Amino acid sequence: MIKDIISLQNSIVKEAAELNLKKYRSQRGEFLVEGVRAVQEATTSGWEVTSIFFDDSIPAAKIATMVKNSVVPCYHVSHVIIERIADTKNPQGIVAIIKARKDKLADLAEQKGLILVLDEVRDPGNVGTIIRAADAAGAAGVILLNACADLYSPKVVRSAMGSIFHVPIITDVEKKSFCEWCSREKWELWVTSLDNGVNIYEIDWTEKVAVVMGNEANGASEEMLRAAKKNVYIPMGGKAESLNVAIAAGVFLFEGVHKQALATK
Repeated sequence: MIKDIISLQNSIVKEAAELNLKKYRSQRGEFLVEGVRAVQEATTSGWEVTSIFFDDSIPAAKIATMVKNSVVPCYHVSHVIIERIADTKNPQGIVAIIKARKDKLADLAEQKGLILVLDEVRDPGNVGTIIRAADAAGAAGVILLNACADLYSPKVVRSAMGSIFHVPIITDVEKKSFCEWCSREKWELWVTSLDNGVNIYEIDWTEKVAVVMGNEANGASEEMLRAAKKNVYIPMGGKAESLNVAIAAGVFLFEGVHKQALATK
């Protein structure tokens, strides 16, 4: 059922806009998704959509198709209200509220392949882009250790382009617990580092590898370097000293998944 909301002061509008702040996302276990494609991904992914706001640029028939066979409150609003709720300056005419999920390390225990691990990666755009790359490469999952950007911040969600709904993502994982889990579940732990590192194109990729990408400014933490079975790096033929962490993650992901696939043939 579609209802009209015309006032910026409506309590439903105010509560939706609050989700741009981490405090309210954490309290309510919900987050915002903007744009037609991302909302469509959410409605077909099995995640719980708690409400949808749309303006005149989105046909009501399209909304009805998105929420068919489910009871989701849908609100027809002005573009001014969409701008109030959305995080972007020039938003598309649709925003949805989604119920957050809390995946666990145990959910990955029986998987094989490549897990990408983020170690204090704080830029939301980098985190979202890495999640998108992990989805595209076919990674087994993504793990955000403590002190990474909030998975459900608007910029992470936007940069991920719907991939949050496709790949298992475990957040707020303590480093010690993660290292113990890798040892127990036989995931070989590699950390990206030039120090005593091995060229990723000259290494044998095992069937269960967790690759740690470090902080944008400082690289991997000492704790993760100490725990690593291998240090690995991307050789560079040009003059650039380093790669953006999201670009480096993409290289590791596609190289690792490709080599693992070849090894199983």
